[in-house]
Amino acid sequence: MTLSAQPAAAQAPEWIADEMPPGYRTRLIEIQRLSADLHAMDSIGRVLWETGEPLKDAVGAVFSALKCQMNGTLATAGPMAVKIGESRRLLLVVSGAASPIQKTNEELAQAFQAVQFATAEDRVVLVVNNDPATPPADRPEPVLPEALGMLHRMGVDVVTTATLFKLWRLSLEDQEKARKALERLHAQDGGPFVIPSR
Repeated sequence: MTLSAQPAAAQAPEWIADEMPPGYRTRLIEIQRLSADLHAMDSIGRVLWETGEPLKDAVGAVFSALKCQMNGTLATAGPMAVKIGESRRLLLVVSGAASPIQKTNEELAQAFQAVQFATAEDRVVLVVNNDPATPPADRPEPVLPEALGMLHRMGVDVVTTATLFKLWRLSLEDQEKARKALERLHAQDGGPFVIPSR
């Protein structure tokens, strides 16, 4: 019999752990915990290389890990709403472009529409993952100057997915600093956002 003709391995019954030697259950629990941790980290790491709907899911995973409440999207193609306080929200327009944003990109129209529906407590944020096949440190500027000027005049913040990833990494070391960085993002009135060094 060849390997390809063998039946798939059956799932062990739950009671098997009771029959195994001491230490089996402890190891099994630890492996399950580590597997869950790896899956959660992988979901967040995808923010660096995904595009389209999977990128939106990864952005959502980052904000969930930052302990922010997600309110879904405001419309079918609308921004993702993230609560960062009692009444303050970030309205995230996640770019589908894999190259730097130009002033003719549809993301600018989406950001403008989000600004029109935003309340005084909202901040519109364009999330960009340009050149996702390139390591983050080697990527070009995410938004071309004319487009950046338009976004700045609209009061739209620009965040790269690499910055979101750094924010998540910061939260693992210092949750208070990560929370303050989110507060600064909400307070910023347009333009590129970088995580402050202090």
